[in-house]
Amino acid sequence: MTNVLISKIEGILGFLEPFSSFINCHMVNYLTDNHWEQFIPPGVRDELKSNFEIEEAIKEVFWEDKSSTKFKNLQEFIKTCRINYLENSEITSSAEEVLESLSKEQNSKDDLYIKEFMSAKKCHEVEIASRFINDILSSMEVDCIIDAGDGKGYLSSRLALQYKRTVLGVDSSSSNTENALDRKQKLEKAWNGLTLRANLVSQGITPPRRGKKEKIVCPSANTCDTYKTCNEFITEKVNFQKLAGEAFNDHFETFCMTGLHTCGNLASTCLKVYEAQYDFKVLCNVGCCYHLINEEFSKDEFFGNKVLNTLNTDFGFPMSGFLKDKKVCLGRNARMLAAQSVHRTLDKKEFPDKSLFYRALLEVLIVEMDESLKDTVQVGKIKKEGGFLDYVRKCDKKRNLELFTHFTEEQILEIEKIYSQKEMTLNAFYLIRMSFAPVIEALILLDRLLFLRENGQNQSWLVSLFDPVISPRCYCLVGIKGC
Repeated sequence: MTNVLISKIEGILGFLEPFSSFINCHMVNYLTDNHWEQFIPPGVRDELKSNFEIEEAIKEVFWEDKSSTKFKNLQEFIKTCRINYLENSEITSSAEEVLESLSKEQNSKDDLYIKEFMSAKKCHEVEIASRFINDILSSMEVDCIIDAGDGKGYLSSRLALQYKRTVLGVDSSSSNTENALDRKQKLEKAWNGLTLRANLVSQGITPPRRGKKEKIVCPSANTCDTYKTCNEFITEKVNFQKLAGEAFNDHFETFCMTGLHTCGNLASTCLKVYEAQYDFKVLCNVGCCYHLINEEFSKDEFFGNKVLNTLNTDFGFPMSGFLKDKKVCLGRNARMLAAQSVHRTLDKKEFPDKSLFYRALLEVLIVEMDESLKDTVQVGKIKKEGGFLDYVRKCDKKRNLELFTHFTEEQILEIEKIYSQKEMTLNAFYLIRMSFAPVIEALILLDRLLFLRENGQNQSWLVSLFDPVISPRCYCLVGIKGC
């Protein structure tokens, strides 16, 4: 299986290598650096010479995904990208396949759709992840679950309340821990009523609206003593036996390391802790925020990684010896791209937000005013209700750019008019470039899986856990020791 994994990684590396500059370009520079001519293959450009052709191609190739003779170069390009997606790989597994390999059954009867205190997306993730973790841990001797990057305690509280697991939520942010405890208290008070309502719904019965005279008779509030939290920045050197022992005033021998959308380097750190510390018997990790990963061989990153930079002293990519030997580098913009959701965009048939075009257009003004400012201005989120002129005014005020001392309003509107025909090409460029996102994500996740395999963790899987339209970061790295 490791040979198959390496072969898949080599295929992705070979595919991405010619497009390194493409996947690392910044949409801010779309107009100033003429990305359309620079990066889109000539055969594809020849098919997309007018806005009408671009609209037609987007509809046929992206929205409807149907065979096209008119846009065969574009279709072939997208098809080549998709060959390298994880969903088209024999390497990934389903939750059912992993449980079957462990001779465990899926406890589908334990489903409880409880949407309170969570978004629909988070509800989807927590329902599936908590059930999957509980199924893996059934009949295994694991004393305590460590939930890395606990956040508001969505996963931890569900594992503790519904499945009666002992869980220590560990987060580096004290405000996150406070929010988790506050949410836990609210959930404890409402839990019995929520579960009764969820059970009625599962039976096809519509429960009465809360607050009406007809009420559901509930047992007294549930007190959960099996979920605790603590503040700690997780590294390989953290003594989790001590942390858990102090939190619960108890002694634990065996642990499960889990995390639902662990940010940046935290995902790779969780894998390293699981591999290095013998008392961790189970790993279930879903990562996210790839742009916050510290890359060992990426030295010149756009704007730099400012978040957690002082705490992240280790590297999160590459992890495997195979990619380390090759000194594989992705780059921050490529990792930013990896976090975008192709599946959701295609499902909703969404063009990029108008502000993307406005930001590229703003860069034209900045460069015309002072070329030395190119690639140096970050404007962040700007409301765009009033059109481009209003957008420029807000950016100018926010960053003290003094654009209106160099341009009149008429000149700004004239520049917008000159470039307006390129907005549709930007939309097409955005969709074409986004087609690389799952390929880059595949390389990051397969590198993590290979790291486990290289270190003798043969019972390790990459599991497709969530619906990618609802939850774009849908893959879970699973490891089992001594089973």
